[in-house]
Amino acid sequence: MKLRILFFAILFCLWADAGSLSAARFTEARVDLWPDYDQPAMLVMMEMTMDSVAPVVFVIPESVKHVRIREGYLDFQKIITADATNMIRFTPQGDHFTMTYYDTFPDTSYRSYDYFFYSNLAVDTLYIRIQKPAAALNFDFMDATAWTREVKDRSGLVYSMTKFAGIRPEEPFMVSLRYTNPGRQLTAPGVMEPPEPIRRQLSPAVRRIGIGLLILMLILAILIRRVVRPVHDDTKRESHAMRFCGYCGAPRTTGHLFCPFCGKKY
Repeated sequence: MKLRILFFAILFCLWADAGSLSAARFTEARVDLWPDYDQPAMLVMMEMTMDSVAPVVFVIPESVKHVRIREGYLDFQKIITADATNMIRFTPQGDHFTMTYYDTFPDTSYRSYDYFFYSNLAVDTLYIRIQKPAAALNFDFMDATAWTREVKDRSGLVYSMTKFAGIRPEEPFMVSLRYTNPGRQLTAPGVMEPPEPIRRQLSPAVRRIGIGLLILMLILAILIRRVVRPVHDDTKRESHAMRFCGYCGAPRTTGHLFCPFCGKKY
């Protein structure tokens, strides 16, 4: 009887654990693809946001041996190594993390790259941003099934941005791009560390709240300084004078309203 109860308890725990993993998902995934940025390779930067912490599995290209993981919003980084099946498995410390890796190009002027997105968890919304290399010719971002637009930043670089929704768990997803780079020119040669894929800026409301709190703290400090003042010398002199009779100068007697020497009322 006890063994039967233990068996069903183990089955229940496994079922509950599987249910919790299937319920976890990525609420938002942002992928930056920057070809020929600071080296002749595809720089891939992924920013993932989960609804709850759960083990994650990603498939990466065979040429990639290490993936840098940054967990949370703190600068806590670690290196993940792919296994024999080109998969990386880890459990993030929080519900937000980034992944960065380089996938090398063949040593030719014609660039052809297929980006595969594969995850064990569902993705509500996937954003992909492709940076057009500065020296790219005949740049073609091939995907006609999603909403796509082009934007230009202050430095003049052009980005193709696209959005996808409702990606199921373990559903292969591919985005392709083609272009030529005759001189194999890099967009930002000599850059040691690429920038973060998407920097999270403080919203204007949060900044206003912070400024308001700072002003409030300054006002409170001024008010406290005005209320809490050191004992003035005049107060010291008054307290000293109150210990003697104001008429004859004799020491005051505790508990009496009249001076025992001159008879005057204190």
